[in-house]
Amino acid sequence: MIMLKEHSTPQEKQKAFEMSQNTPDLLLIHAALFPAPYERQVKLFAYPFSTPTYWFLLNIQKNTAPFVVVAQDGDSYDKNTFLTALKLFSVKTRILESEEQIEFGAEAHLMHEIAKFVMQEEGHRPGIRHEHHVFYMTPDQMARVQKVECSLPYGFEESNLKLEDAEEVFIHSECKQPVELIRQRIEYLPSSCIRQSSTGVVVSRELRSFSGAMVDQYTMPEHRRQGLGQAVEISLAQKIISLDGTPFKLVPTFLTSILLSSQESPFWSMWSRNTFPVPYVLQAFRKSL
Repeated sequence: MIMLKEHSTPQEKQKAFEMSQNTPDLLLIHAALFPAPYERQVKLFAYPFSTPTYWFLLNIQKNTAPFVVVAQDGDSYDKNTFLTALKLFSVKTRILESEEQIEFGAEAHLMHEIAKFVMQEEGHRPGIRHEHHVFYMTPDQMARVQKVECSLPYGFEESNLKLEDAEEVFIHSECKQPVELIRQRIEYLPSSCIRQSSTGVVVSRELRSFSGAMVDQYTMPEHRRQGLGQAVEISLAQKIISLDGTPFKLVPTFLTSILLSSQESPFWSMWSRNTFPVPYVLQAFRKSL
């Protein structure tokens, strides 16, 4: 009998959490399973039942569209097997029937099939699509970055984001997430920022997303090329490590300078398959009228 395995008990989720810890293929599944200090519902499925290759994690929380992380464990990809898994996930959760909007995160070759299925079978239309490369830290790199002490130029100081900073983060954020959700991220998730000592203004900052990625790094144009962006990145990574997490970041493929600097950094490893960078896509869908 063709079945989708659901990891529903705390023990099953903990086992999946531990199993996914040391492989970049399941890094985003692992991060999404990390205990959260805010209210949410997480459902985890895998297929085939006995030897899982394809994983689906559904994250549901208030005031935001459901988010589905889809992952492939290993380099072997079979289109028919994946489509079977995707259809079983759709039937099991009925999430595409019940929600007006939904977002998926998956490798580009998986997202290609997800988009066709969601649009053709379920009648949704595509929304915003972002393609990234994923960088993560190995245990050795995490040990190395924990020893780093960043010295800031005169007139700047390391700080923490406050709830009142959410409006400014929203203005310069590419994802245009509602301000209330940015406040929630500032309140419950680690973040890092640098302020101008004389004014208290945030001149550089980086946050963590609900899915665990380091995102929304921004430095005011007039304060760039002083190492502030690297300083907030290292600071945030150190905070994530102190919480027993694995730092990773999604870098949009059009930001070539950041991609290059990340590739050359001793603190980051690029997620790749057969020596080629893995394109990771975030894609939103909305029900057709």
